[in-house]
Amino acid sequence: MSSFFKHLGMVAFALLPILSSAALQSGKVQVGKVSGTVTIIDAKAQRKPLANGATFQEGSLVETGVNSTAELVFSNGASVVLTPNTLLQLRTFRQVPSADITDPYRQIEKDPSPSVTELEVPRGKIIGEVRKLNALSTFTVKTPAGLVRIRGTVFTVEYRVGPDGIGRIVVDCVRGSVETTVFSSNAGPVTVEPGMQASSAVASAALIDILTKASAAAPGAPKPPALSAATLAVLSNPIQIMVYPIPAEDMAAIAALLGANSTLNVEVATTINAMAQTMPTRAQMFPNGPGVAPDKRYVTVITDQAPVPVVKGKPGAPNGPTTTTTGGSSSLDDTLKKITDNVDRTVEQKQITPAASKTFSSFGKARLMPGLFIRRGFLRSL
Repeated sequence: MSSFFKHLGMVAFALLPILSSAALQSGKVQVGKVSGTVTIIDAKAQRKPLANGATFQEGSLVETGVNSTAELVFSNGASVVLTPNTLLQLRTFRQVPSADITDPYRQIEKDPSPSVTELEVPRGKIIGEVRKLNALSTFTVKTPAGLVRIRGTVFTVEYRVGPDGIGRIVVDCVRGSVETTVFSSNAGPVTVEPGMQASSAVASAALIDILTKASAAAPGAPKPPALSAATLAVLSNPIQIMVYPIPAEDMAAIAALLGANSTLNVEVATTINAMAQTMPTRAQMFPNGPGVAPDKRYVTVITDQAPVPVVKGKPGAPNGPTTTTTGGSSSLDDTLKKITDNVDRTVEQKQITPAASKTFSSFGKARLMPGLFIRRGFLRSL
């Protein structure tokens, strides 16, 4: 009997590379509803119209035109609707294979297995609906101004640059849990509670580039256009993150967009529209107009905290490792590695140690072959 388990352990050890490669594979995205002019740009920069029912994987970009929308449904049950004039890149979407990943993906009720989703929105607005995530999963949305971490929720993320060169990031948490970080702020991650909106205005990369070149220009060189008072205020004052109830107008717009441009159950839009009837209006919260002191009864203003001291060799220091608590790009490789390491470590413990007598019952539905199905709950928590 002992020789049998010794042999089994040797087989399991030989299969570890297969288990690792199977642990995280490219997930798939199905196209739900499309209206107007929508383009997909693949990893080779080839452009073509995006059609209903199409399927693609990470590395692609999707762009909507004027009066155009696109619904994307992921194989972890999540979905996003791209509003008009939006560019979205599916930077990363990987997941552990599971028998619960069923087609069509819209019928998946919750994240069936550990998955890593990283979207980037260089411009525009998306409305997302993320089903309950697996304990090991991450779902993040990156913009040029900040990063948003999502836990099972209905949310929106918007980033647009105005004619004055100021970029504005707006994050809504309709329900669930959302955490946002503004890159140029020292305020740290800000939790956006259900029914709340967070917004911040920051200088765009294009504006910073113009000002940098102007400051380095030789005497007599053409000067950039004069900056408005509002632009100067953004550039000269600490970054502000304002948190307040989602305006009734915004909530109603979310409901209308989902109702007309997604395959979600109609009850989702109906519920959000009912919520809109109870929300204060933007005029109530900003009675003096945008950019002017808001009504403090509704609005909380978060400004920069004191910068964290930098210690050489410590996390965050110039010569030390960088860290993040928001699940963004800098931690993506670590996240993928942890999930894979958990698979390897658990397999070793279940199959190679003397306790291997429970090997087959421990695996349940697992199959020792490519396309491995890993039983839910089998991986350890990160």
